[in-house]
Amino acid sequence: MVVEVHEKLYQIIDKSPRYPLAAYTAIHKGLDFTMQLKNVVGHVNGQELALGMAGYMKIEYGPYAAIVLENWGIRTTLDFGRIVFNMVEAGLMRKTEEDTLEDFVGVYRFDEVFGGEVDWLRDIRAELGLPVPNADSSV
Repeated sequence: MVVEVHEKLYQIIDKSPRYPLAAYTAIHKGLDFTMQLKNVVGHVNGQELALGMAGYMKIEYGPYAAIVLENWGIRTTLDFGRIVFNMVEAGLMRKTEEDTLEDFVGVYRFDEVFGGEVDWLRDIRAELGLPVPNADSSV
């Protein structure tokens, strides 16, 4: 079963290499996260999944969520929908008659949800236990 899923994912990527395997995996995990959050079994709509993906990405990647999404080629909530519909076409996800790709359009702006600069030097120093400079310090 797992082999079949991976084969289908690689077929999707071969056909449409716009998004990497990690993006498809994240959508699947984000769907699980969303369904648990909403306490539903079965179906969530596009807007609900897009909102759930924001929560999943923030929890999974913290302040680096925007960078991860950018590296995956995901820049808008419509990209989530494109991935979902690729998976639907491959038989890895299901949709209802009411579900459309347009459900994912403009759910939120990434810069508003995942915004904020990441201070790489500050983060690395903190992770290594080194002194972290104040904003007005030149350390």
